[in-house]
Amino acid sequence: MLLVTSIGATLPALSTLDVACPITTRDAVDGARAALRAARKSGHKRLQITLPVLMPGATLDDAIGPDGSALYPGGGAQSHRLGLQPIAQELFKGYDPIFHGKIDVGMGVWSLAGGEITAVSSVADMTFETFAKLCEGEFGEAPTRSDHTLLLLNPRLTSAANIGQPWQFGLRKRAVELVDETDWLCAFCCRPVGASDGSTCLGVTVSSELDAEGQRGSHRSFVSIRGQCIARRDAPSDEPFTSRTGLASARQLIRDRLQSM
Repeated sequence: MLLVTSIGATLPALSTLDVACPITTRDAVDGARAALRAARKSGHKRLQITLPVLMPGATLDDAIGPDGSALYPGGGAQSHRLGLQPIAQELFKGYDPIFHGKIDVGMGVWSLAGGEITAVSSVADMTFETFAKLCEGEFGEAPTRSDHTLLLLNPRLTSAANIGQPWQFGLRKRAVELVDETDWLCAFCCRPVGASDGSTCLGVTVSSELDAEGQRGSHRSFVSIRGQCIARRDAPSDEPFTSRTGLASARQLIRDRLQSM
């Protein structure tokens, strides 16, 4: 079901967590931290959080802009250091984070909460093999424990069919286990809707699978302009606004709304 309101009326935010539609990056991080807290309290062990990487020169208190992942002249290393690590530091506040460095391009690793959580950034199809090694204990035994929490920050995994080469049977089998068959929970996802110029942001999309008790519910998602929610999807069959196709729908909704103002 799609609900649309006038721009002056704010829809119920992710009612699950009373998360307002974010305006600044810090707003989005605060919402993600609340989602992480609720998910842990409910016992979820496989979590995903997605947040927009800071653009060059931007701070957490600036309005959310287009994702800055590809905008740093120094590539993935600089993007991780200046665009992602400040976000991770704020997100993990209160969890006594220890940053262990990077194990692949853009793939940073943190220990949180006294070793109860391992957070890994930017796991993608191309870097899945390194992630699989982490899960198998090559970088420390913590991720191999059944009671351990794995948190993927800004993952870019798609499906096992897109990982490795057809003849890499062992890698493909592990990809099926860790990607297709593992019950990853989208605790919080915030994606900006960028304008065609690549330097401005039309609006923001937010989604979460958490319900009011922190349990898995329908994937609720929102579209906002300057902090005012203009649309919501919450039926299980609806594509969340934060997915690739959902972002296209959100962009059209925002353009229609801006043209009518």
